[in-house]
Amino acid sequence: MWKKLRLISILIILLLTISISLSGCKSTAQKPFFKPFSKIGVKKLQVVGFYVDSAGPDNSYQSLVKYSRYIDTLSPLWLTVEGDGTVKDSTNPQALAYAKKQGIKVVPLVNVANSKDEVLLDPNIREKAISQLMALLKKHDFDGYNIDFEFIPHGTKNYVQDKDYLTAFISKIRPLIKKEGKILDISVIPHYQVPKEISGIYDYHELAPLVDHVTLMTYDRHNASSPPGPVSPEQWVEYNVKDALNEGFKPEQICLGVATYGYDWPASKSGGFSRPTKEILTKAQIQGIQIKWSDQYQEPYYVYYDKNTGITREVWFENSATLAEKIEVAKRYNLHGICVWRIGFETPSFWNVIGKKIGSR
Repeated sequence: MWKKLRLISILIILLLTISISLSGCKSTAQKPFFKPFSKIGVKKLQVVGFYVDSAGPDNSYQSLVKYSRYIDTLSPLWLTVEGDGTVKDSTNPQALAYAKKQGIKVVPLVNVANSKDEVLLDPNIREKAISQLMALLKKHDFDGYNIDFEFIPHGTKNYVQDKDYLTAFISKIRPLIKKEGKILDISVIPHYQVPKEISGIYDYHELAPLVDHVTLMTYDRHNASSPPGPVSPEQWVEYNVKDALNEGFKPEQICLGVATYGYDWPASKSGGFSRPTKEILTKAQIQGIQIKWSDQYQEPYYVYYDKNTGITREVWFENSATLAEKIEVAKRYNLHGICVWRIGFETPSFWNVIGKKIGSR
């Protein structure tokens, strides 16, 4: 009996000691040592840099070399399918070798010349194009392809009826690319608040199971042919993400398109032209133009008077602040990453934002 009482007394003392110890630590241990559950397992956003070889300071190669540590995948505009199915190859061996040396995946864009849809409609032309693409995939040891077939309506020509043919093209090339262990991506024009004759060719439901990733080209809400307005308003971007998810794409498939440019229009009129963000900002600085911010669209803009033409002009553009917003959207929906159109147009501040919000490879 005594031994039992002694044992009980020891247990009581131990419990009191632990209780006092815990209460003493309370003030210095307010936060749990583990990360919030919602953040566990969340992968780093991928950064895809669209690449274009061009003369002058806008050449993408300079940005590739200077900021390669932030780029996970390079998607260069090197391959164009002609109307007869021939693939024009403009691969830059220097850029390809540099990217590979840095451990960057190279997934070229494949576009079509002059919206020629024969590659979709004619089985012989389609097979010729696919055959040449596969040969180039092996020749250059690319990591895959991003099929960037954009068909812009002109005259009475409307490409909405080609929807099933585009899906068929992807379904034909997919097994061949997968056999090589490579990546198959596609670029699509958003559906929300975009005319059907421009975006209706993309059948999200049918394309989703066929591709690894989709570049959601969430820019050009307003463009050269429209009146002035925001290029990539935040709310419009988010609605298009929701739309893509509702129509079948998984979050981990979606690469959110972000822009590094803007448009310069005659005030209140269509007929604008695109300009790199770095050029837009330089012009504003040299001429002392005040840059304004639209709370409604979450995008910068400015108005200026062109002395040469005697016309007031209006400029809307994307910058590092809008990039930060788009990155937050991508994080909020656990997307695959961001796809930057294009490197070479940006200011260093774009990469500062990527470094802080995403990090390097």
